[in-house]
Amino acid sequence: MFTRKFHLLTNKPVVMTADNDPKEIRLTPSWKQYFWSYLLSILTIPIGIGIVVLYLVRKRHLSERYRVTDTQITSVDQKYHRNIDLVNIENVSVTQSWTQEKLGIGTIELQTSAATMQLLGMENPYRLKETIEAAIAAERKKREKKSFRRHPDPKHKPGSMDKIDYLTGLWQQGLLSEEDFEDQRKNYE
Repeated sequence: MFTRKFHLLTNKPVVMTADNDPKEIRLTPSWKQYFWSYLLSILTIPIGIGIVVLYLVRKRHLSERYRVTDTQITSVDQKYHRNIDLVNIENVSVTQSWTQEKLGIGTIELQTSAATMQLLGMENPYRLKETIEAAIAAERKKREKKSFRRHPDPKHKPGSMDKIDYLTGLWQQGLLSEEDFEDQRKNYE
């Protein structure tokens, strides 16, 4: 059963399972990212173009979405849908202009060896950066545990079964005595 709750860090909806284990966080840029565009559109309403500009700014604002899951981060805008696995992220950084710093927002940049993704206009960017870095570390640790699982040692040395099969064939054809077969088979087990 899924319930809808809000994440303490971002105040955004979080999809929760019955065991209260968060599986997904959905993020959108803050309206503060488009502060100057909204202000300009409101100021141009008396001229007559403000409503159209306000509509376009709002449409652009709502078109950008980000989804953070246990294993990857997804960026969705009007044209593209991009995924980055958490274990592939090499660097997480925050950039802020002077106005963004005053408004309490910033851009989080995620760098991999092949690509870069930017999460634009995130509120509390440094706290969100720490959360993403903790998720990256947890996913790497989880994958590391999976890779270190011991596989059972084979009962026979590699290639020894082929040699035993060959000896069995010789014994069945009568080219090898039973005593020689048993002596040779012990060498390969």
